[in-house]
Amino acid sequence: MKPLIAFLSISLSGLVLAVPGSRAQQPRASSPANPKYTITLGARSACVTPHSHIRARADGGIIEVQVSTQGSDTLSATMTGTPAADSYMGCTSTAKETFHLVQDLEITCSDPSVRLVSLTLDSTLVGYVRSSRKAAACVRVASASLVPEAWEGPPLALAHPPLCVSGTEARLCNQHLPPVQGPPMPLGRYILIADFVLDVTASGICNAHAVADFSPDTTLPADWVRMRDPFQGVSKKAFGFALAITPAAPAKTRSPWHDEK
Repeated sequence: MKPLIAFLSISLSGLVLAVPGSRAQQPRASSPANPKYTITLGARSACVTPHSHIRARADGGIIEVQVSTQGSDTLSATMTGTPAADSYMGCTSTAKETFHLVQDLEITCSDPSVRLVSLTLDSTLVGYVRSSRKAAACVRVASASLVPEAWEGPPLALAHPPLCVSGTEARLCNQHLPPVQGPPMPLGRYILIADFVLDVTASGICNAHAVADFSPDTTLPADWVRMRDPFQGVSKKAFGFALAITPAAPAKTRSPWHDEK
């Protein structure tokens, strides 16, 4: 009998009695996780229209759209291309590349109680324009807008200023506009519209040429490159017109989309 009593005493010594109303014994509520926003791509119209006349070329011409899924999703869109023109026997050579993207997307949240999202539209424009003699090269348009389907306010929008040279001029461009952050917007369907236009011209008897290089992959033929051309050998890894859309939880401010109480 004594060994049994000793065994029960040892066993009960490891138990802790839960006293009703004791805060120390009640499990703590776990803090809510940060909501995760998901971007799902829908229908897309991505068109590149090249044009070249006489001794000219429009190389590259690529539009890429993808979604990064690390943390909350981020949508990235990139447009790259290189038009170039060279004079030929007194004729005017021209080249142009026109990019137009219309991308449908759906933004959802892992927390079903969340109805709003704060979106940031970011952009970079990296490349160069250069010309020689009677020639010109230009970035005419580099713009984008993002608007939800059910929205009466202005869209998120940005536009890079035109970048043009003529005669014997050149400009290396690495523009990063201030990110555009909109007010709290509703979850749901959005439309991204982006435009990018490059054009070049060259005229005269000889040695006039122009290029607008905004592609990491294109290479002009050796006879199109002069010894005195600037930016030869420059790193082209980041060349192109790039956009990024990042969703995040909105700040706690009043919005017309808040629930009415």
